[in-house]
Amino acid sequence: MKQTLLVLALLISFTACNNQEPKTMKLVAGSGHEGFTDGNSADLNKPIRFAPYTENSIIFADINNHAIRIVTIDGEVTTIVGAPDKAGYQDGSAETAKFDSPHGVAYDKESDIIYVTEAGNHTVRMITKNDQGGFEVSTLAGAPDRNGFMDGPVDSARFISPHAVVVCNDGGIAVADIGNARIRKIKDGIVYTLAGGGAGENQDGTPEEASFKYVMDIVSDGESIYMADAGTHQIRKIVPGKEVTTLTLSDKLNIPHGIAVDKNKNLYIADMGTHRILKIDPKGNVTAIAGTGERGTGLLQLNKPAAVLVHGKYLWIADLNNHQIKVIEIE
Repeated sequence: MKQTLLVLALLISFTACNNQEPKTMKLVAGSGHEGFTDGNSADLNKPIRFAPYTENSIIFADINNHAIRIVTIDGEVTTIVGAPDKAGYQDGSAETAKFDSPHGVAYDKESDIIYVTEAGNHTVRMITKNDQGGFEVSTLAGAPDRNGFMDGPVDSARFISPHAVVVCNDGGIAVADIGNARIRKIKDGIVYTLAGGGAGENQDGTPEEASFKYVMDIVSDGESIYMADAGTHQIRKIVPGKEVTTLTLSDKLNIPHGIAVDKNKNLYIADMGTHRILKIDPKGNVTAIAGTGERGTGLLQLNKPAAVLVHGKYLWIADLNNHQIKVIEIE
């Protein structure tokens, strides 16, 4: 009875603040308990970021399992590489390769390459297929024992806890380098700074003048890059080679941890501090579309949502502390 009254109270509070009821989420994968099993009754351990893969599946980084995995919309989970007992650093076949706290994933459909940003090893890794169709892991940039900041050739470039990665239209990749408070780009074997490094922690202007605090997640709409700055609770827009601006929003954010964009340039935010998913329209209007504002375990609630992804007709949600992946229909 007490639990029912609590849910009703949360719903009333949510509706009063947002003028709508939260959408019921569909559970795709995860038992709600940390673990590591594949299949239709899979266990996850802090899924944190997503990338589109096939029409009905996505790739995700499973932090505490040190693994890169695939999940279909029907809930079938398959591990590509990694396992909780393989934490470390090693390139090679999927059977022998090791990761340490992979945080970001991106998939380049044209080249059939999976990119992984690895916070524990301060590296950007690649997963490709060999002639037999198996997966192989190699290091694209960075080094596990030499973190820091350095642009230049990939074999000498340095990162600090890179958190997210996206594929750019020109075939390069952009990386959220949280430890260096910069957005970096890798193309044609060279790493360079795309934006960040200016004075202070919250400065707009040219990409060279701009400054960030916690470059948590990034997404591209094909022209611009949008960045969730979890340290300043703001969303920044980067027009490469031109300017960085801060979006003016109708409401405040609280630790924006994940960001996604749809074809109409609506942004979706995993707002970790309020346990909600927020939608930001092109005019800056903020609306809560999932989560009640209180952490919980049901299909109306979230516990520290960490990532969002628009793929197919769904918005995919990484429910970090519930160790689950959920979706809501947005089309």
